[in-house]
Amino acid sequence: MLKSREPILLDREDGHWYQTKFDKIYPSISTILSATAPEHKKNGLQLWKENEPAHEYITKQAQDIGTQSHKIIENYLCNNLSLEEFDLLPIAHFNNLKPFLENISDVVCIEQRMYSDKLQVAGTSDLIAQYNGELSIIDYKTKRKPQFDEYMYEYYLQTTCYAHMFEEVTGQKINQIVILVSSEKNTRQEFVKSCDDYVGSMMERVEQYYLNNIK
Repeated sequence: MLKSREPILLDREDGHWYQTKFDKIYPSISTILSATAPEHKKNGLQLWKENEPAHEYITKQAQDIGTQSHKIIENYLCNNLSLEEFDLLPIAHFNNLKPFLENISDVVCIEQRMYSDKLQVAGTSDLIAQYNGELSIIDYKTKRKPQFDEYMYEYYLQTTCYAHMFEEVTGQKINQIVILVSSEKNTRQEFVKSCDDYVGSMMERVEQYYLNNIK
């Protein structure tokens, strides 16, 4: 059912947008969260760009490392692992996260595009599978440094939205979200949360986005 209604990712400069088979166009949850982020987060990012001459290079490099790491994990979960085409750092991130990946079973879908007509939002979930025996939305992140729980808040909202999209289509509720983080400091972290703790805040941010008529 998820595959048959998968939206198309549009090529736009103003964030990630998806078009459904019924020609409705929705922003991604990441685009919505970025647009409605607290001012101190927006200001902090802008200040970093102003004070880091190489910010474009660093951002591009981080995106490439993340993309490669995701692909390695995808291949591993599909029993199709070959590391020859990948760079050393993404391989190191994969090996670092491997103990956590062993907690994954009964994969439902990988890199699944979804949307919600109720919330008018779309997005792509890294993985939906059992994690330690419980159906979960699972995301993996590669970072330069170890993360604190408060740094992960936006990711909790994002993955909670994926759980909402999944339930809207399948009727099956997902209670658990899991964020797996590998850092270049050779740390690995596992953040496991309940969707119920974040669904209200997630919906408030989506409502705020549309109330502000942000395009």
